[in-house]
Amino acid sequence: MDPGLSIVIPAWNEEDRLRRTLERYLPALESRATPFEVIVVTDGSRDRTAAVARSYANRGVRLLEFPVKLGKGGAILEGLRVAQHEYVGYLDADGPIPPSEVYRLVDALKESDCVVASRWVRGSVILHAEPRFNQLAGRLWNFLVRSLLFLPIRDTQCGAKFLRRSVLVPTLRAVALTNRAFDVDLLYHVRKRGLRLQEVPVTWRHDPATRMPIGRAIPVMFLSLVGVRIMNLPVARRIPRSLVDRFLRKWGSV
Repeated sequence: MDPGLSIVIPAWNEEDRLRRTLERYLPALESRATPFEVIVVTDGSRDRTAAVARSYANRGVRLLEFPVKLGKGGAILEGLRVAQHEYVGYLDADGPIPPSEVYRLVDALKESDCVVASRWVRGSVILHAEPRFNQLAGRLWNFLVRSLLFLPIRDTQCGAKFLRRSVLVPTLRAVALTNRAFDVDLLYHVRKRGLRLQEVPVTWRHDPATRMPIGRAIPVMFLSLVGVRIMNLPVARRIPRSLVDRFLRKWGSV
């Protein structure tokens, strides 16, 4: 039998989209006949997101509820830390990839330590494209990621990634960011440890109802990227920890 699967879904005010996503994904997970769990992490939500998650408790859905906003990365981190199965991943609450592709990504872990869903490698299919500004911002982000972190991943921000828990747990100790740059921080440390990274093409659809505040996120993510670079240089040992903590408190969960 294949190892079990834990999927983390960060959900901030996602009452409507979470229900649709669970209704789409749970049948595919249940049909596999291997152990699984879906960990919904809601942080500071003001709607019925938590109630929606609880209503699926008899179908393998667990709820982690926090009274304050943790940031997307912070919510994912909390879910990853309590994951029980050997294969662990996270998905955006809007369900960015078809349910049929979840186990295609998971199966790739038999030959890799970390699998990254990608919209920008050969074989990917875009059913509904992002606005042009978002596309340009994404390409610029990828250029910066490659230039500053030398991370050879074309699409770090697609909302679907899977890892082996045995390599994830020690990697998480080095991850500091809890905002939307969390993915880059995680992937950087996966590669830094010499683990096997694989980028896999997926079918993807942009959700026009996305809550990504791209105008506000761009400068914060850029600062975060620079922060990851600096914190992993030898000179980082000379940076007062108080400055690092101040940066993380102000920008880490945005």
